Amino acid sequence: MAAPILVFGHKNPDNDAISAAVGYAYLKNELARRNGEDVVYEACRLGGFPPETKKILADRGIEEPRRIDGVGEGDKVILVDHNEALQSADGIEAAEIVEIVDHHRLGGLVTAQPLRFNAMPVGSTSAIVVREFGICNVELPKGLAALLLGAMLTDTVIMKSPTTTDFDRKVIAATAEYVGVDPVEYGMEIFKCRSNPAELPVEKIVNADAKEFELANGNKVYIGQFETVDLQAVLGREAEIREAIKALVAEKGYQFVLFFATDILAEGSQFIVEGDVDFVNDTFGIDATGKSVWMPGVLSRKKQVAAPILAHA
Repeated sequence: MAAPILVFGHKNPDNDAISAAVGYAYLKNELARRNGEDVVYEACRLGGFPPETKKILADRGIEEPRRIDGVGEGDKVILVDHNEALQSADGIEAAEIVEIVDHHRLGGLVTAQPLRFNAMPVGSTSAIVVREFGICNVELPKGLAALLLGAMLTDTVIMKSPTTTDFDRKVIAATAEYVGVDPVEYGMEIFKCRSNPAELPVEKIVNADAKEFELANGNKVYIGQFETVDLQAVLGREAEIREAIKALVAEKGYQFVLFFATDILAEGSQFIVEGDVDFVNDTFGIDATGKSVWMPGVLSRKKQVAAPILAHA
């Protein structure tokens, strides 16, 4: 049998990146069996587990995806929840990308072969994966449905994020009913199972859900988000966070690093910036020089943070 086709999300994977990979690999294996194809799809991850993902996998008896650091020539891969080389596995330029399932902007990847590209402007990649189960008429196991539901709820911030669409609400409602949970209560349980930010290593806070982006001028920036129900515990470590992101600017040569802690209950985010702070100030009309700034209503990195930054560049 040939080597498995690897299915994985972005670096510093969040709940959606890992859950979508697990769900989509299962779907592709079921379709391969149905069609008599001699191929195996393997869910992988490009980093550690968010605590909520690890807990749901354990609670539902789902095998943890293997961690990989890179791919190369001869590897066939499916990308979920991203389509930018900067955010993907090392060596992705040499691998053969056979499919992409995503809900982000197009990020400049070039492929040598045609591929299936399934992208929708919705709140999570996991919602697209759930939709695919219905389209392909493949039964979604309840344990896997619970995993994907959790990812839909974290990526949409329990449907509070402006990225949430009617499609997301419909898929979340149907999946929650199938699993037998209230979606809002289930979402809050998931967020509360995250580690106490007062006890986490600062690098874990800064890098747990962070992505690189390339500006029009060719410079790279790093945008990290930490969602919490205890914002004050995060802000109590602001000095440590600032030193950590300042070190990232120096080490990686980023034009700036923007870290923001999102308060799920208050529905806003606190910005902390190092590097070219003026760029961020100009983009958002704020003054984050040497101090953190509260941004009411800002919940989505994709739509409310990365998009204006990339447009401003």
